[in-house]
Formats: sequence, C-alpha cells, structure tokens
Amino acid sequence: MIKLSNINKSFAQHQVLDELELELKIGDRIALIGQNGAGKTTLIRTLLGQYTAEGQLSMFGLNPRQQRIEVLQKIGFVPQHSPPIQMSVGELVDFSAALSLTPMKDEVYALAGKLEFDIEEQAGKPFFKLSGGMKQKLLIALALSKRPEFLIMDEPAANLDPAGRKAFFDELSLLPQNTTMLLSSHRVDELLPFINRIIEMDCGRIVHDQQLADEIKAGKSLDCKIQITGEGEAIRKTLDSWKFSNGSNPGLYSGKLAEADRTKFFIEIAQFSKQIKELKMEAE
Repeated sequence: MIKLSNINKSFAQHQVLDELELELKIGDRIALIGQNGAGKTTLIRTLLGQYTAEGQLSMFGLNPRQQRIEVLQKIGFVPQHSPPIQMSVGELVDFSAALSLTPMKDEVYALAGKLEFDIEEQAGKPFFKLSGGMKQKLLIALALSKRPEFLIMDEPAANLDPAGRKAFFDELSLLPQNTTMLLSSHRVDELLPFINRIIEMDCGRIVHDQQLADEIKAGKSLDCKIQITGEGEAIRKTLDSWKFSNGSNPGLYSGKLAEADRTKFFIEIAQFSKQIKELKMEAE
C-alpha cells in the first residue's frame, strides 16, 4: 500500500532522511520511535506531501506530492503541534466536512463529545485561541471521523487530560482492522494494546523494524552505551534497574541487553528522550 525506496531529504547541509527504505501493508499498526532529530517528523511530512524528497514514494499507487489531494482524502492526520488556524471552531468543522469523501459532521460532534470537547459551546471561538488540549481533541475528532484508510498521528495524546486520553485510546480500539496506523510517540507503553509493529529511526534511517508477534532468537545480546545530560534521577534509576554501569565519564552508562528485551528497554527510556544525548547499540 505504501512504499518508500531510497528516500533522501536534506535541509541545507544536514541530511535528515538517509536512503530510507520502508514498506507498510494494509492493517499495519505501527509505533514510530526514535530520539529527537531521528527523522520521524520529516518522514511524516514527506508522507503527507508537505516535503519533496529524492527517491521513490508511492501511497495507494499515487505520488503524495504530485497527487496530494487524492492522497490526503485517504489520510487522517493529527500533528504534534497544532497549526495556527484562523478559522473558528465551527468554520473548521464545516470546512473539513466539505473536503471529506464520507459524511462526517455528525460524527465529529459525537467524537469530540466523547473526548469532552463541546463543539457547539466553542463553535464561535477562533481555533488558535483554544487551549492545547482542546485543539488536540478537536483535531483527533476530525481525523477519526474521516474513517481514513491511513491514520498518521504525531504525539497524539501529549496534551490530553486523563479522561481525554482514555477516550482517545477507547476510540483507537474501535477502528476497523484494515485501518493502517502510524503513531509517533515517546509513550510506547500506552500504544502496545493497539499496535502490531514497532519501527525505530535513527539518523534518518530505519534501524529496527519488529513485528510484535515475531519470535526473537534467545541468547542474542547487544552492547549498549547511553549518554545522558543533566541530573535526572528518574532516568538514572531506570538505567540502574537494567544493571547499566556508570564509569569515569559523567553521564555515560553502559550495559548489555538481550535482543528479546530491546523493545521493552526502548519503551521504558522513551519518556526520557530529552535527556538522552546519544544512544549506541551493537550486536555482540
């Protein structure tokens, strides 16, 4: 359904996507992980046709840059940072409904209500004046109500209150099995009930691609070094729990991981991504 081959994208002299290869099939439910700067958001924007890139990219048999309208009609998208939309809430809902191929206005109102966002109450307010959590709830309602073939979300639950997070994950669980999802998040633990694949990016490439149902060979281990910044006690306790040791270099921890524990380790440290300066893993 979606195939990227030898994708390269640079900004000035900095290469953000580096010969990236990726294929997504119908029904894939993917958690996209990686440190800040790994290329996750650039990949998402390339899929949405917001960026041009060298290489071959096909989505639904279409080019997302050259046939962007047709591609976007099949996609539901929630960005990490809400755009500064000048329209009122009511105008945004009407505009989105007019662009959709499926009747969605009633469903937007219903979904927003489940997320505890009252569209009627906020209809006259400019979107950009909403709180971060309210913007996120409306964007989620708009994306899900399209019944998209491909759902892309960049840190979708980051600004949600506890009730909103629960309602959001409840709605994810109700999506049809043939809905393909790409969810970028630092809280992979929250996504585990909804995903079947984890993709890790680093330096613009896919460095780990695991089907969660795959059996992993026992006994294989990895040498791991992680450089952290600051004095974060929580990340130090987490590394201590994995029996990582700290040598003479301040903030540099080293240890060994079983290959079978790789995903679990990433899930636990993902919440500390802002404190991680460098992470290296090598197979023994």
